[in-house]
Amino acid sequence: MVIGRMLSKLGFAVQNAFNGSEAVSILEECKTKNEMKCASEECSTFNLIFTDLHMPVMNGIDLVKEVRKLPGLTGQIPIVMVSASDEKDQVDQGFEAGMNDFILKPLTDISLTVSYTHLRAHETPEHLVCRLLLEKKKNT
Repeated sequence: MVIGRMLSKLGFAVQNAFNGSEAVSILEECKTKNEMKCASEECSTFNLIFTDLHMPVMNGIDLVKEVRKLPGLTGQIPIVMVSASDEKDQVDQGFEAGMNDFILKPLTDISLTVSYTHLRAHETPEHLVCRLLLEKKKNT
């Protein structure tokens, strides 16, 4: 929840999950709501997922694997894993599972912003169109 508070202070809209299993459920629920279509695909309502490596119920690596199994753009949401452990094996497992970035704790506003900016600079055209449509929808 620390990441959520930090991101909220930076102006981001945040949806917290208490563990990896809950995060997958939230993503699946958003997917099945089918609230918005974008380029003939469902549009994800999330731009980025931050997850801790160590969580109860489902750890961060298993969360990444489950998200990557989801269909459409939801399964392609960029994922940043954070941890106090920088053990190479765990970081490698995260990247092999499909995470996009890794941040070593303690977190700072700068490390979160740099990761977000870096990943947004590499977003696919489909994600960009969906994000812009969602932002427009929120502003109207």
